[in-house]
Amino acid sequence: MKYPTVILNGVNVRVDSAGRYNLNDLHSSAVEGGKATESQRPANFIKSAQINRFVHELSKATKIASVKTIKGGIEPGVWGLELVAIRYAAWIEPKFEIQVYNTFVEAKRQKALTEINRNTARLEYKPMTDAIKHEREAQGKTIAPHHFSNEADLINRIALDMTAAKFRVYHDIGKKESIRDYLTPEQIHCITELQRANTVFIGMGWDFEQRKATLMGIFTKNHRQPLIEEQYRLAA
Repeated sequence: MKYPTVILNGVNVRVDSAGRYNLNDLHSSAVEGGKATESQRPANFIKSAQINRFVHELSKATKIASVKTIKGGIEPGVWGLELVAIRYAAWIEPKFEIQVYNTFVEAKRQKALTEINRNTARLEYKPMTDAIKHEREAQGKTIAPHHFSNEADLINRIALDMTAAKFRVYHDIGKKESIRDYLTPEQIHCITELQRANTVFIGMGWDFEQRKATLMGIFTKNHRQPLIEEQYRLAA
């Protein structure tokens, strides 16, 4: 399961594979926002007997270690589940607790929205393949797997500037994994819109080059700038 990442006061709060957030990152975020002091580091927070009781009960309920402390290495610090992170934020300052809580809520909302868009992109792929099949059958032509992969590559080359195969290599994605799970929201939106348009063009009997030129025009007009702006936001 992929847990939502959060950014607070310009600080990226890391999350591990079990859903534990780096409390040291939260502390850095609070310092940046003028809400924490050096004495409010996570190491002091977890010394509290009350917090230890809370952590113990949470670990029993979730059946995983709700707090993990790593000394040294590439991922040092105190890591805690979302409830621990919110409890830590409250320990620092009430306003910071509200900020952290709202940020987690928004991150989960965005993650859910992205999942919906990914599923939409998957669903929109079938009408395009059906259109290819029907068009070739109407022309009395044979149907081969490459007729479908050519259309997918057309969309991916326009939206991602590379085929799915190259995208897998570039991002070290397994062959059995869907590349859509690694796309940004704007990339997913772009691919979905281009698939829809291509389905219509195929049904109209347009040839490959005509569809390619028109899809490139749609990409340039509607998607190029949003994709560039998204990359700037992600890199910030």
